[in-house]
Amino acid sequence: MAKQRKNAPGFEESVARLEEIIRLTEAPVTELEDMIALVEEGNKLIRHCRSILHDAELRIQTLSNPETVQDKTDTDESDSNEFSLT
Repeated sequence: MAKQRKNAPGFEESVARLEEIIRLTEAPVTELEDMIALVEEGNKLIRHCRSILHDAELRIQTLSNPETVQDKTDTDESDSNEFSLT
């Protein structure tokens, strides 16, 4: 499963909230402080969505080309032996 913080919203939920934020910021009655808070929340959600997409892209690359991942794992394992606690 994807690595997410326990209370972090999923991708679809985040996109839905971003759409809601866009509607709210387009409303002529939104006050300045509320608008700033919405933009800040939107920026956090955008970063969160980008992170989810980046992780998904890495997983897809891993599934598409497992040899590359195996080569990297072999290299990482040989490096990790230097720092063994035993």
